[in-house]
Amino acid sequence: MAVDKKIAAANSFPTAVPALRLKTGFDSTLMCGETHTGSTLVAVPLLPGTIESVGSFEPRIKFTVSNATDMFSIDADKTHGRLSVKGVATDENGLSVGITVEGIVTINETTMPLVFGLPDPQTAPFGFGIENIKFSSGHPEYKALENMVFVGSQRFTKEEGNVIGVEARIARIVSGSGFE
Repeated sequence: MAVDKKIAAANSFPTAVPALRLKTGFDSTLMCGETHTGSTLVAVPLLPGTIESVGSFEPRIKFTVSNATDMFSIDADKTHGRLSVKGVATDENGLSVGITVEGIVTINETTMPLVFGLPDPQTAPFGFGIENIKFSSGHPEYKALENMVFVGSQRFTKEEGNVIGVEARIARIVSGSGFE
């Protein structure tokens, strides 16, 4: 996407820099019912997955998502779903980090079969889901993650059997520069 040349001081806007790829999935949901807000709450236990660095992102990471649940709520008008994930990811040395993900997914003819388990789901393209990701860690190797801002573009994929995949391309947000 090109920067609009009519925007004054475009270099003072933040930039998204590719950082991580996340891949996980789910094969079951737990219906919690309609809440006081009118939305439908669904607990989604996530399957083991991965979070890995891309490009020159530092610190280099290769995590296994070992435990995570999405408390997914579907708006009363059924046009958007809201992700609220809490999880833990662990590296090959046994060091763990906490993960929090908040996001919004458009519910439409492409995503609905995947989200609701309808017949004939097809892998969705990126473009229907956006999220912000936060990491928490007391380990010096990963402490820098706490001071970074991350956003992701998310999609659902059709996998083998009854598994629905979840993929995210995650970028670090880097501050703009200048005085304007």
